[in-house]
Amino acid sequence: MKALLLIDIRNGLTKRKLHNFPMFVQAINHSINTFREAKDLIIFVQHNNKQLKELTKDWEIDKKIDKRDNDLTIQKFHGNVFLETDLESILREKNIIEIVVCGLVSHGCVKATCLGGLKLGFQTALLRNGHTNWDKNAENKDKFC
Repeated sequence: MKALLLIDIRNGLTKRKLHNFPMFVQAINHSINTFREAKDLIIFVQHNNKQLKELTKDWEIDKKIDKRDNDLTIQKFHGNVFLETDLESILREKNIIEIVVCGLVSHGCVKATCLGGLKLGFQTALLRNGHTNWDKNAENKDKFC
C-alpha cells in the first residue's frame, strides 16, 4: 500500500505567487483522485507556527485542493513531518511501504519530509509537478532532487 503526503497546501502559503501554481494544483488533485480510486492512504499535513495559527483562515487547506472530511490530517511543528508526530506509526500500522510526497515548499518541508521518509526506510517518491515555492529562483529550487 502507498500513502500520499500533502504538505502545507494552506491559504497562508498559497495566497503568495507560487511558481507554476495551476500545474501544481492539477497534479495534486489528479494524484488525490488516483490514490482514492486505488484505496491508498491520503494524509494532509498542516504546519503550525506564528504565520499559520491553528483555526485561522491562513491555517486552512486551500479550497482548490480536493480535501474531504474523511481524509486524515496531521499537525506538525517541524519541516520533517516525521519529527514529533504519529506519522511513522500510522504508516507502519497500515503496512505502508511507499510514500509519495507533495506540497509546499520544495526546498523546505517537502525536502525535509522526503529525506525523513528515506531515513526511516520508506520507499519515497516526489510527485512530479506536485511541489513548488514562491522564491524568485523557484524553477531552480523545484529541481532539488
